[in-house]
Amino acid sequence: MKEGTQIRYENSYLGTSIVKFNLPMELIDTINKAYDENSKNLKSWNDNLAGKIAEEKVVDELMTNEIRGVFQWCFQQYLIINELEGLYPVLAKAWINEMKSGEYNPIHHHMSADSDIGLSSALMLKRPDWYGVEASREHKPANGWLEFTGGDQSPLSMSQKRVDAQVGEFYVFPYTLLHGVYPFNSTDEVRRTLSYNCNLFRKGR
Repeated sequence: MKEGTQIRYENSYLGTSIVKFNLPMELIDTINKAYDENSKNLKSWNDNLAGKIAEEKVVDELMTNEIRGVFQWCFQQYLIINELEGLYPVLAKAWINEMKSGEYNPIHHHMSADSDIGLSSALMLKRPDWYGVEASREHKPANGWLEFTGGDQSPLSMSQKRVDAQVGEFYVFPYTLLHGVYPFNSTDEVRRTLSYNCNLFRKGR
């Protein structure tokens, strides 16, 4: 092949899609402020969640029409990106996990009584500057990281994806995708995330 020759390529994926959106800091600040001012009056959601987290609260009442519109747009974009034209999104429950040192979210998936299919999500609102000491293999950190786990473990497939989610990053993925968050230590700072469920319905039904 001659030097300088360009070869075009296009990558295709089979399996589950995870789409990351970067939301504006103005929105993050608005949600954080609303939660800080109202958290004591919000309903606990612990009995409905998998998390080993003391403070998990429903935040539907904090979601203004403007905020709902942003999330609705993101879920709609997920469908467009993945060419799922036959479905439409309907926002469901939203809650905030206020994770502290030693707490964690075990591997789990989401479900809904209203739809067999839907989208889960995780928005990083606040996080510690440091997730603490790694017990071993510091070059491959896990403390406080979000992990997605798939079902295909063939040699050329990726069955796990671990991300060090930053403030403003919003991950959208199907209800059925297993995911969890590892515990962290050595800090009094919190790891605050918002999860929003979105039911999907088939058009024409």
